Amino acid sequence: MGVCERIKNEVSITDYARYMGFTLLKKGNYYTMKEHDSVMISPRKKKYWQNSNPSDSVAFGEGGSVIDFAMNFGGYSRDEAIKQLISFGNIRFDNEPIQQTQKVDIPESVELKLPATDDNTRNVFAYLIKTRGITKDIVTELIKRKMIYQDKHKNCVFVGYDINDKNKPVYACLRGTNTYKKFQGDVRGCDYSKGIYVENGSKTFVVTESFIDAMSVMTIMGKDWKKHNYLALGGTGKYEAIKSYLNAGKVKNLIIATDNDKAGRTAAKIISTFVKRDYPDVSVKVSLPPVNSGKDWNEVINKNKK
Repeated sequence: MGVCERIKNEVSITDYARYMGFTLLKKGNYYTMKEHDSVMISPRKKKYWQNSNPSDSVAFGEGGSVIDFAMNFGGYSRDEAIKQLISFGNIRFDNEPIQQTQKVDIPESVELKLPATDDNTRNVFAYLIKTRGITKDIVTELIKRKMIYQDKHKNCVFVGYDINDKNKPVYACLRGTNTYKKFQGDVRGCDYSKGIYVENGSKTFVVTESFIDAMSVMTIMGKDWKKHNYLALGGTGKYEAIKSYLNAGKVKNLIIATDNDKAGRTAAKIISTFVKRDYPDVSVKVSLPPVNSGKDWNEVINKNKK
């Protein structure tokens, strides 16, 4: 049996979802998530579905295995998801020494605890400005807002706060600052119904997949970047967060700026559909990266630095 098949058979989607910080709710033979009520998980079938009924043969909004779940809700590449799930599931292969493992009880809910802060931000500045091409003024401003900092491992930490309590962190993700050793991941306990929201007092907000994409759009906007609010979902599957800010009633215009790839275009279609249906007073515009300039907004600014 191949590695992927073993992961699909041996790693529980519900256990992994709890590990990621989601709150699971039982509905008959299925589970859904408090943060994503459009998700249905079948422990028996070892699959999940989104924006669809598990009995449908053709789903609007596809689901899949625990590997797909990690990619969709964790923002990992396929290789990154496989490596993490091998470790999470304590999967051992025949040519490896036998190790005593102990099953860890995963709590129903996990409180978000931010990584310890380093005594400087040199690595973060170098990574975001030199490597990622983000404007220095934007990085400085977001550091002042405590939305960016450097942890003890020199990682870049992005933080989102509760819309009703500006001092309460609800979402945090990490980005390694070493250009030659890529690393990214969410901090356990994230509230995926909130994401990372940059409030500038605007009635228009831009939705991107990652926080780096959001900062890239800000860089493209130049001096006008504060004319919009921004929401970084943390992955195409986490668009339920949009509803949190639309439900607040202050937003009149939504600009969908996901990646220009299959997952990004699918997410843009799903978002556009439910916003037009459920929030008819909110105007929706889709603005994806130009085809010849890169699939995401950070590629756009780095390919067009001149």
